[in-house]
Amino acid sequence: MSLKRNLLAIGGLALASTLALTGCAGKTATTQPSADPDTPKVAMLYGTTGDFSFMDSAYKGFTDAQATMAFTPLDFSSPNTDDYQDRLDLAIAQGAGLAIGIGFQYATPMEQTTDHPNNQFVAVDIDKGTVIPNVTTISFAAEQSSYLVGVAAALTSKSGHIGFVGGVDQPSIQNFFVGYEAGAKSVNPAIVVDKTYLSPLGDFTGFSDPTKGKEAAASMYAGGADVIYAAAGGSGQGVYEQAAASSTSSQKNWAIGVDGDVYNQVDATIKPYILTSAIKNVNVAVEDSIKSFLDGSLATGEQDFTLANDGVGYSTTGGFLDAYSAQLEKAKADIISGAITVPTAL
Repeated sequence: MSLKRNLLAIGGLALASTLALTGCAGKTATTQPSADPDTPKVAMLYGTTGDFSFMDSAYKGFTDAQATMAFTPLDFSSPNTDDYQDRLDLAIAQGAGLAIGIGFQYATPMEQTTDHPNNQFVAVDIDKGTVIPNVTTISFAAEQSSYLVGVAAALTSKSGHIGFVGGVDQPSIQNFFVGYEAGAKSVNPAIVVDKTYLSPLGDFTGFSDPTKGKEAAASMYAGGADVIYAAAGGSGQGVYEQAAASSTSSQKNWAIGVDGDVYNQVDATIKPYILTSAIKNVNVAVEDSIKSFLDGSLATGEQDFTLANDGVGYSTTGGFLDAYSAQLEKAKADIISGAITVPTAL
């Protein structure tokens, strides 16, 4: 039996002490007292908020659920990128009946945690087609929402030259690019689409480095791109800032956000440069998972969030796409009907 499994057998206190000594979590579980001490415990395992993107959306779903449902929340937030199994073990040791892991990194720990049949697990944002025994996996058709913002980028671009900044060079992020490029070229087959990834496969720092995001965007805007889509987590903040900083009275540069409605999250000085966002309703997935767990209907297997069930989409906040609404809605309807098949990198 591994050290972690031995510690679990001894109890949560021993495991928590060990993890604190090894620097596992940015903070240990934060529990909020419930009116009923017997309410089930639900743990959310995630990175850090403030990314204007994926983690913020997940956290919203977790807090919204707390406002309307009776459970004791266990909050496992950590900036570390190598403690996923440790956090899952600690959640179990502290009595979580349901553990929700935010990010594809939780697929392997949940697959390997087979000795806790009375616990339920949800892995959010797992690649489509991934099946993990006894785990609920939630995937999002990111290529579909990316296609729509690609259409928006091509319709808006004055230069016929757009860009893409991905956080990590891995299939799940490549999938955003593939959809984005296909959508843009459906409008303008000759459009130039630059792309770059902020870190290589296996290096997740590309999701949390706004400086790198800003530098990549500066290079693309200087090279002629006037719309850039950032699928880079917290690094996208640098792209949004650079869109504003590089715009002039004669040249407006745009940025496209990801996962959440970035227009509603950035400072007022940046809002005029956020064309749209490719929406991934992570908050809905988290809240629905908790509700299903509490009412006993949470089923294992894959749940696919697509345009057809409003799991993904695009934002219109700011009104910058009003002139193109008919074209965008037609493209959306054609994807849902199957008239358009969006390519995927997965």
